[in-house]
Amino acid sequence: MKKLRITLNEKVYEVSVEVLEDDESRYPGANLTQSDSIYSKPPVSEPASPSPISKPSRPTGPASGNQVLAPIVGTVNRILVKIGDTVKENQPLIVLDAMKMDTYINATRSGTIQSIDCKTGDNVHVGQKLITIS
Repeated sequence: MKKLRITLNEKVYEVSVEVLEDDESRYPGANLTQSDSIYSKPPVSEPASPSPISKPSRPTGPASGNQVLAPIVGTVNRILVKIGDTVKENQPLIVLDAMKMDTYINATRSGTIQSIDCKTGDNVHVGQKLITIS
């Protein structure tokens, strides 16, 4: 058993702690000497050749540019437009609930709502088509 003095919110507590493994040299603030392993030089090895890193694919807009895709995973909370409505670029179209926060999905361009490919309450994933604008 070790006795420790702990100060918490300017109040001092004395506690007894059972030591199961003696590895004090690994804790921050421990008294270390030159002979401790932390001060020894690490073995030198040849640098590994860099391997190509593949980036995760992010959905991009389709070639026609007329679809609005879900940028995040969430639940459709509200649909703010109807088929046939005329919308301007950056106009809010859909409200997604993601981690208890409302995220507004805006029009990617001006045009007319051609189709709504989701309904209130739907769970959507990244890249899923939500609305088509013509």
